[in-house]
Amino acid sequence: MKKLNKKYIKWIIILLLVVIIVSAYALNLGKIKDKTVDHIAQLTIPFSLIVNPKNIDEDIAPKSITLKNSDMDKDKQKALDLINTLNDDYNNTKDLSFLSNDQEKALSKKVHKKSHRYIANLTLLNFGKDTHGKYITISCNRYDDTKNIVGYRYRLYYQDDSITSAKYLNQKTNKYPAKYVLDDIAMGKDGTSQANAFMQRLKTAIINSNLTATNANDPGNFNQISLNLGLNPDKSDVGLFTLAKNSNSRVSNSSIVGYQLSDVPRYTRVYIKQLSKNDSYFYTLTFSRNSGRFINFQRGIISTDDLNK
Repeated sequence: MKKLNKKYIKWIIILLLVVIIVSAYALNLGKIKDKTVDHIAQLTIPFSLIVNPKNIDEDIAPKSITLKNSDMDKDKQKALDLINTLNDDYNNTKDLSFLSNDQEKALSKKVHKKSHRYIANLTLLNFGKDTHGKYITISCNRYDDTKNIVGYRYRLYYQDDSITSAKYLNQKTNKYPAKYVLDDIAMGKDGTSQANAFMQRLKTAIINSNLTATNANDPGNFNQISLNLGLNPDKSDVGLFTLAKNSNSRVSNSSIVGYQLSDVPRYTRVYIKQLSKNDSYFYTLTFSRNSGRFINFQRGIISTDDLNK
């Protein structure tokens, strides 16, 4: 009987130990669950992932230029002084010293492909600024024994009074040398200082219209936005549509990357670059210095570089 009691006591003790161990584990497991729930509750899940996991709102934007402290009257005078200096140097030396050796050889080969061809003078097409710096655009005008004048166009970047680099653009043919910046036309209100504020208004108008990304499905939907912004809808609807179609939810994936001024026409053109996951897009915001307001927002780069008259 004593042996039997000892046997029961042994099993009772073992059972009690098992109960204690299981209870302790259960209590700890509860705490672990509580901690896990608390941790999950503290996690922040981006709203854009919940709404549309295929459209992550990446905040990407290209490098922009600064528009602060811009003095366009001073820049225009600098552009006119530079073209006058380049013409004087060419008349004295017949060398296009602002070009690299390879560029000058390439141009000479084009000019002298036939006899009686020569560069007569240089004219100013525009001046401006991009992410590489300030520049002037010129035409090297080739004459021959015909009535046609061929202009070889270059973008010249400068610092102070020195040309730092040159980029060949294109060539155009006409009966008159191209000249789009004139020394007897007043600059007036240039529009560059207003460009950032106008672009913010434009982006806000698109956001408030809810015509971003997947909701932008027809350029005609942007007609009223163009009118509200004072833009010509016939020339601006496609540009606004493209900007909205390729935007993120905050329309923050674009920046001002340059500007360009001319007197014929008397426009300031502001250039915008937009980045998307797969591509980049360019736009031209045009400010009329005659009316003193922004008039067009167009897709692509629009410039006197390509005018031919």
